[in-house]
Amino acid sequence: MNFKRLENETDDELIYRICSQKNQIGTWEQVRDIINELTGNDFGESTYRKKYQSFEKILNANQDKFYDCDAALEELKEQQRALEREKVKFRDERRAWNKQNYIDSRVEEKLDILEEQLLSIGKELYEPHNIAEINSDNDMLVILSDFHIGANYDSFIGKYNTDIAKERLQKLLEEVIKIQKRHNSEKCHISLTGDLINGSIHKSIQITNSEDVISQIKIATELICGFAYECSKYFKDVNIYSVVGNHSRIDKKDDALHSERLDDLILWGTELCLNGIDNIHILRRNIDIGIADLNIRGKTYISVHGDYDGYNKSGVSSLCMTLGFLPYAILYGHLHHCSVDEVNGVKMIRGGCLGGSGDDYTLEKRLTGKASQMVCICDKDGVVCYYPIELS
Repeated sequence: MNFKRLENETDDELIYRICSQKNQIGTWEQVRDIINELTGNDFGESTYRKKYQSFEKILNANQDKFYDCDAALEELKEQQRALEREKVKFRDERRAWNKQNYIDSRVEEKLDILEEQLLSIGKELYEPHNIAEINSDNDMLVILSDFHIGANYDSFIGKYNTDIAKERLQKLLEEVIKIQKRHNSEKCHISLTGDLINGSIHKSIQITNSEDVISQIKIATELICGFAYECSKYFKDVNIYSVVGNHSRIDKKDDALHSERLDDLILWGTELCLNGIDNIHILRRNIDIGIADLNIRGKTYISVHGDYDGYNKSGVSSLCMTLGFLPYAILYGHLHHCSVDEVNGVKMIRGGCLGGSGDDYTLEKRLTGKASQMVCICDKDGVVCYYPIELS
């Protein structure tokens, strides 16, 4: 075997290296000869043997203080790979954030433009007018329910489209004005009880709709604005309340978020368009998006759509338990025909449907009925007159 001193190797380093290879070299005497030759010393074998054993003893005693270089290097490489993965992940997230921020800013910009347009349209279409000076002992409650704007059907039991909706709402307005004059009602409380648009919650609805959802929202907003504006000419004040319906969901029932309903856009647009009319008030007295609290002459009327709250004893009991109090009356929509009932002292007042019957559902279920909306006259004691107005 040919042993050489390594470059810059100290005597101690050389001694340890050669001694550590004793098993390959042979005896300690042979180890001694190699080391003496490389260092120029003349020591006996015991000198190197004892020195090596001391080296080993110290090394073993301090083993836990030394790193496994290969393992440490591998761990360092793994940490570096993890860091690179996190850097890539962060870059992806940053791109996603930037994209979302861009989208959000664009949406806000468009909403700002839309807001300006609605305010401008409101000023053009709805001019301020003199406010009626009325002092009486009663107010009017108008339940506007289930317009289903966008629905389009024509069968032997009924016909409906957007033009018919406009005609029927005009007829309702004429009846409201007649009733106001008859009772000299002071204020008009308009309760929007949901399903003003037909939406697109089912494939069959999407196919039969005559307008897309955006157009439905625009038309419904226009109709509500026009109706409320005309009413404001005959009443001292017009108060508008709103709850959401099931047809304004953005997604199918199981996937839809509770708080995301397109009814909010209709109310938002209505508020902007009628901003310049002093005696029209959008009252956001909502306990929840589906529950509104109306105060009429000191009585509490609760408005719901009716998809979550049954028009029966069980539905009334469940709602009152949730509210924690007994209202004077509960206002409903949803079931498409006017009705009045009472459960344990709580009045149940249901509005009708502007479309009436004639669509596939009512045809297949053999459900016939005329288009209708509910109007009530209320004083300090509650409802004194019910007007289920048919709009055939």
